[in-house]
Amino acid sequence: LLIFIRLAALVLFLTWRIKHPNQDAIWLWGMSVVCEIWFGFSWLLDQLPKLCPVNRATDLAVLKEKFETPGPDNPTGKSDLPGIDVFVSTADPEKEPPLVTANTILSILAADYPVEKLACYVSDDGGALLTFEAMAEAASFANLWVPFCRKHDIEPRNPETYFNLKRDPYKNKVRADFVKDRRRVKREYDEFKVRINGLPDSIRRRSDAYHAREEIKAMKLHRQKVAAAGDDDVSEPVKILKATWMADGTHWPGTWTTPAPEHSRGDHAGIIQ
Repeated sequence: LLIFIRLAALVLFLTWRIKHPNQDAIWLWGMSVVCEIWFGFSWLLDQLPKLCPVNRATDLAVLKEKFETPGPDNPTGKSDLPGIDVFVSTADPEKEPPLVTANTILSILAADYPVEKLACYVSDDGGALLTFEAMAEAASFANLWVPFCRKHDIEPRNPETYFNLKRDPYKNKVRADFVKDRRRVKREYDEFKVRINGLPDSIRRRSDAYHAREEIKAMKLHRQKVAAAGDDDVSEPVKILKATWMADGTHWPGTWTTPAPEHSRGDHAGIIQ
């Protein structure tokens, strides 16, 4: 109805424009009328699909038959679906909790799609060690979560959302081992959350321990140099940068908890794999 009302108004307007030319600027009037007719025609073309809309739905059975069923074009039945790369970006683990990012990635990895065709990439603009280690934990938990989702057709695939559903989780589940599997995965997920939430303290304690060790080493080296130089004054404090340390005992190349040159939010390693 709105389309027809606008169409009638458009026709009346163009009719009035054509019947009332501006004799003082006939060329300008002619160009403007041509443009208005063209825009009106293009608007009319845009309205035609709305009169008879086409709604399409994915037919999984047809897709499976075409791309994953043995046939003349695919004798082995190996999946011929296109590869999919999913890019997840984050910037600040304090504003975007790592547990939320981890749940997003677990949901992506558990998608009903051939495993060899699906890849997920995470970009952390903040370069935080917390995000890095949280993603490592998520990748480890995915070894349990993804097979569970595929085996029992779990929806939604986000573990936090799934385990907080109010409906009966055992409804329409016919496999006898579902109850046992769900309890095991739920227990593992609770432990996974505890590990994720404990990462900030773990990283801080680890970095403090390594920093204290480096300070002791630096102090001993300073004393040796002073002794070799024959100077008795060893009271000068030795200051070293307080780095953020990885679990393997090396400096984190990204952003440190205590910012330092080449290790701050705006100045850190560009790519960390």
